Amino acid sequence: MFLVHIIILLVLAMPVWAAEDEPTDSSDTQNSEQGSSEQESDNPASSESSSREPLNYVTPNKAKQRMAEVVRHLKTFQRGNEIIEINGKDGPMAGLYLPENTGKPQGGILILHDIDQHAHWPNTISPVREYLPDYGWNTLSIFFDQYIEKPLPKIPPLSATQDDLNQDEQPSEDQEASSEADSQQAADTNENPIEDNPIDEQTAQDENTEDIPAGDALDAIANNIDEVPEFVPPINQAVLEQPAIPIEETFLEDMIFNVEQGLSKLNELGQYNLVIIANGFSANWAAKLLEQRLSANSLGYALILIDAKSSEYPEVDLNASLAKLNIPMLDIVTDDSDENKYRIKQRKGAMLRKQNSKYMQLYLPAVKPDLTQTNNIISRRIRGWLLTHAAGEEVSVKQKGNY
Repeated sequence: MFLVHIIILLVLAMPVWAAEDEPTDSSDTQNSEQGSSEQESDNPASSESSSREPLNYVTPNKAKQRMAEVVRHLKTFQRGNEIIEINGKDGPMAGLYLPENTGKPQGGILILHDIDQHAHWPNTISPVREYLPDYGWNTLSIFFDQYIEKPLPKIPPLSATQDDLNQDEQPSEDQEASSEADSQQAADTNENPIEDNPIDEQTAQDENTEDIPAGDALDAIANNIDEVPEFVPPINQAVLEQPAIPIEETFLEDMIFNVEQGLSKLNELGQYNLVIIANGFSANWAAKLLEQRLSANSLGYALILIDAKSSEYPEVDLNASLAKLNIPMLDIVTDDSDENKYRIKQRKGAMLRKQNSKYMQLYLPAVKPDLTQTNNIISRRIRGWLLTHAAGEEVSVKQKGNY
């Protein structure tokens, strides 16, 4: 009977023990949650920085990728001997060279490809460079580096709203509390002013100096002396203040330099009767270079344009540059859009105003993608025009005797 009473007492006491244990567990949980929240509030920057880590993006150089694919293609078909090296501004450039196959050289042709193309581009560049060597022309097609791209417009800054301005005008609670504390401190200072130090400053300084040895006193004086400011010559400062050259001008100079190096390479190979075939936007760099090179002598040069377009970035007035060239010029047009027709009409008008009788404009149908043979209509018309207006001949150079 006694055991039964004990069991009943234990059963009745268990809910009381459970009720006493529950608050302790909840308090511990609250403390742990409060501690974690305090840690997170103490380090908000670390949490934001971890969630906003910058991503590194890689922009591929499409021009180099296209050049690598062309080189791999030519080596696959055992045509690696066509690849030659040209001296560039920032390093060696690559080009594709084919010598003439007749034994009667007519001259050298420099071929320039358009944007997003390469030196072995099908339908236009490749058929011309492979077709003309059978008629006495040495062809050199060069690779251009990545073309410049027009920058995106800048995002305008966000304008402050009226609510933000009102919030800035209203003083915060912290500012009000700090101003009240400053005013209270100023009042206490006025009630209990600080007594002036009766000791003379000069006397105290002399006493402190007498206690310091001579060497230590000199060291202390030397440490208190300010450092001598670094002198910058006016010339170097002026050089540092010079503005950087715009990227548009640098790009235009680089393109003109690359075309110049292509012509110089043909001169090294013994070709001095030179023709430039420019496709698309490359006509701008060719016209600018010839405008500079032909200031003294215009003999031995000719220009062929294929769907030439004026460059908008960087801005180049192609018609004005072409109008200054008094050389044989063939302007081939395959784009029959209304916009292109207007540009072609303006170009022809600029040539007629300059009385350039050596300029010829020719409309041809566009080469279809399935016509991959070398003797397409564009190649044949270029060969016929070269025979009539730009054919050269091989001459021997006599050495001058010493008299």
